[in-house]
Amino acid sequence: MKVSLLKKGNQSPAGRQGAAARQGVLRQQCEPVGLRRASFRDWTFNGARSRLLRLVPVLGLAAAAVVLTGCSVGRASGPQAGLFDLGPATPAVTTLPKREPISANVTAVSMLNDTGVIWRIGDSANPQSYATYRWAATPAQLLQQRLVERLSAQGPVLSDTVDSRAPVLQISLTRFEQVYTPDGTSSEGRVTLQAVLLRERRTIDAVRVARSAPATSQDAAGGVQALRVATDAALDDLALWLSQKLPAPAGPMGVPMATH
Repeated sequence: MKVSLLKKGNQSPAGRQGAAARQGVLRQQCEPVGLRRASFRDWTFNGARSRLLRLVPVLGLAAAAVVLTGCSVGRASGPQAGLFDLGPATPAVTTLPKREPISANVTAVSMLNDTGVIWRIGDSANPQSYATYRWAATPAQLLQQRLVERLSAQGPVLSDTVDSRAPVLQISLTRFEQVYTPDGTSSEGRVTLQAVLLRERRTIDAVRVARSAPATSQDAAGGVQALRVATDAALDDLALWLSQKLPAPAGPMGVPMATH
């Protein structure tokens, strides 16, 4: 009996199809069930979906936190700061003669453009501000208000735009703070300002005024009271200086008006 051996290349089409089918069955039996007939695209999609499903509880918690945070916006997280101003003016020490109208404006160094109540120890270069006390406005704004009130007793205090011919008083506030002694047993309020008097953009004169007053208590309230007294004293000095630099307004007959 002859037995003929057929080479692979000599197999018939039917034989080749049968061999391919048997190999496909073997591959299906050897492949893991989870990866069978799953392309790379299917695997990446399923993985992303699984990760998103795991993130849902986390995203839910984050959204809830955002909502709760939003509900607390605008609510104070701590005690509200106490507010101070300069209070009623103290009576003037002397009565001054009337003077011509002036315009006045106040500026301040950058540290005093905030509403913090500033204190320091001695002449240290480390100013601090009270955490729970603030000024109702910046020191420059408080001084502007007090300046108009104080100087109006001698004559009108105008805005810059009212009369361009009126003398201009420019004030720079450089110090407005409570200063403690090194042992903390006493303190005082210190106010320093620079004033320049101009007429038609020409300097008439300039002056530096520095005043201090003792604090009645060693805390923010005592410092504020001391700064009130020191501010009024500094403005009295300024009013006296102005009365010496500006003539009294003439009356109906050209006679200087009398002091009231």
